[in-house]
Amino acid sequence: MDKGYDSEDIHRLIREDLQAISLIPIRSWNNEIVGGKYRQEMAQQFDDEKYGRRQLVETIFSVLKRKFSGDLKERIFLVQKKEIASKMIVCNIHTFLQFAFIEVFYRVIFSPFSIRQCSLTLV
Repeated sequence: MDKGYDSEDIHRLIREDLQAISLIPIRSWNNEIVGGKYRQEMAQQFDDEKYGRRQLVETIFSVLKRKFSGDLKERIFLVQKKEIASKMIVCNIHTFLQFAFIEVFYRVIFSPFSIRQCSLTLV
C-alpha cells in the first residue's frame, strides 16, 4: 500500500482483524507528530527494503492481468481462488518457456563454434 492508505483505522484493521503486518509508509505534512499507536510503530520500524519489494508484486499482478485477463469468470469464491491459481500456474509455465527458449536461442548464436566461425569470416 502507498501513503494514501496511511490511517490508524487501516493499520488497526490489518493488524487486529486480519492478523497481518501493515507496511504502509507514514504520511506526514511539515514534520507533524505522528498520531496513533500503530502509525507511531510504523514510523519507528518502517522497513524500506521490504517496501521496495512491493514493486515486484505489482509487476507480477500487472503481467497476469495483461496476458491472462484481469477478470474472473467464476462467481463462487472457492472456484475463483482455483481460477486465480490456474492463471498463476499458466503464467509460471509461460515464463519458464520464454527463458528456456531465450537460453537455447542464445546458446546457438553465441556458441564458441559460431563465434570462431564469424571472426574467421570477418578477417
